[in-house]
Order: sequence, then structure tokens, then C-alpha cells
Amino acid sequence: MMTRLEQALQQWRPGEKASVLPGPAGVASPHRLATEWAGFHVELNNERYYAKVLFDDQRSLVDFQRSAQISRQVGELGITPQLCHADSATSTLIFRALDDSFHWAHLDTFSTPAHFAALTKVLDTLHTAALPAPTSTRQQDMLNLRKQCEQANITLPDDMLCLGECADLAWQALNTLTFNPVLIHGDNIASNWVVNHQGEWRLLDFDYASYGDPWYDIATLIHEQLPTDDYWRDAIKAWRGQVSEADVARCRLYAMVDDYFWALWGFLNGHTSTRGLEFAKLGQWMQLRCRESARDARFERWLTLTAEHAK
Repeated sequence: MMTRLEQALQQWRPGEKASVLPGPAGVASPHRLATEWAGFHVELNNERYYAKVLFDDQRSLVDFQRSAQISRQVGELGITPQLCHADSATSTLIFRALDDSFHWAHLDTFSTPAHFAALTKVLDTLHTAALPAPTSTRQQDMLNLRKQCEQANITLPDDMLCLGECADLAWQALNTLTFNPVLIHGDNIASNWVVNHQGEWRLLDFDYASYGDPWYDIATLIHEQLPTDDYWRDAIKAWRGQVSEADVARCRLYAMVDDYFWALWGFLNGHTSTRGLEFAKLGQWMQLRCRESARDARFERWLTLTAEHAK
């Protein structure tokens, strides 16, 4: 990975000597960090950067050109680090580094009302920017993951078939909704957020950004906080000023299909990756969360409310 980074740096800034230190080690479970890219802290002529080199086993999952294009566009909004260079030959992205006051977020900070308002403000900025979005939707990306699992002859846990059927039912209901499709992040877990002491937030890693409903990002942001029933309602109301039973149903279904997506992702990587990360363990955790939603006594009610709300 270091050799590929050095090649990318020479292509970008030929003849300049760079100081390079490795970034965080990869962790797949319980929270994903540096699982798709190897990170490096880079200094060139007293300027600091952060470089990411795509792991070979992620090439079938991460579209490099798509990630680079979206990262460059969103960087102009000021809600994510600016992309300075993208080298397709080495699958390397080089960003301007944030200052040292920024650090990765913790789950407990997500539930603080002031922080939650700031997080949704960042997402609202993304959703209202009218940026060009990829043609693929989150549902299409899910179906692609399912297809890759089948092609790899992966034996999934028994109840993944049932959970897949539930996810399809959820998408069937969600697809009846009327909304203005926008660029959504699709992966706003805690490890994809950084914050400084002034409470300024930045959103990282647009590898799974897609074309869809802005409610998807809000639902998964709330779901990341392992919310109670009351918190679902309170959080939605804090975001949009009001909340209905149909709003909660919409978010709960998006959270459920997101868990299914990442369960597939974990099981696929657990089968195909040789890097020793606990991908399968992540898949099991996401499967458990998905199962809890699918087996919730209100699941059919969520489907009905969502479909009826679209009429």
C-alpha cells in the first residue's frame, strides 16, 4: 500500500519529498474503521494531508471514480475535507488534512440535543445542495451485494433468507413514497463523523453515497444511537418540527433495510477478504439488529403506515 501511495504522490507532486505516517488500523466490529482504505498522514512542504489507498479486496464493492467524484463535489460544501488529488492508477485519494482539534465522534455525543441538531444540519446541507448523484439507488446497491454473495457461493445464516424477504417488503413500501431524490451519504456511522472542540462536525467517506430519500440518512443517524421508541419520535420532531406515526414507520423501515445491507456486506467480506478483520462478526451484529426490526410486532404496521402515507 505504501508503494502505491508513493507512486500517487510522485504523480501529483513530482520530485517533492513526503513524510508519511500510517493512519489508524482497520477495525470491522463493532464499528467499521479503515476497512475499505489504508489511511496515511502525509506532509509535503509543511502542508498536511490525509491519503487513502483502496484495498484490493474492496474493488468490487467501492467504485473508485464514483467515490472520487462525490468527494470532490461535497468537499466544496465545507462539510467534508477537500479532495486534492485522485489517482485512479493506484486507487488513491489525497485530502487536505483537518486541524488537530478534530477527533472521531463517540456514540454518546450523538444523542446530545445540540450535537444532534448540528449533525442533521450537515446532512441537510448535503441534501439541499442539488449535487449530481450517482444513478444507482440504495436498493440497487443492496441487490448488487446480494448478487455478489450468490456468485461467491456464500452460505448465509438461515434467517438471512427471511430477512431478505422482509427487506424486499420494506423497500416495496418505501418505494411508494413521494420525495425529491437527492445525494445521500448512506453510511453515517460514528466512525464517519469527526468533531472539534467548537462543536463543528465534518462527515467523511462517501463510498456508499447514492441516489435516494434524505430520510434514509436521518433514519440511519438516529438508528446509530440505539434509540428507544420515545427517542425515535423526539429525534424526528427535533429534525423536522413535527412527527407522525407514519414518519416513525418510514425511519424504522429505512433502518431495517440498512442493517440488512451491512449484514450482507459483513458476510461477503468475511468470506472474500484475507486481511483478518472481523467482518463476519460485524455481519452477525447487523443481522441481529435487522432481525429485531423484522420480528418487531409492529413491522407489518410500519409497512402499512408507509404505504398508506404515500396515497
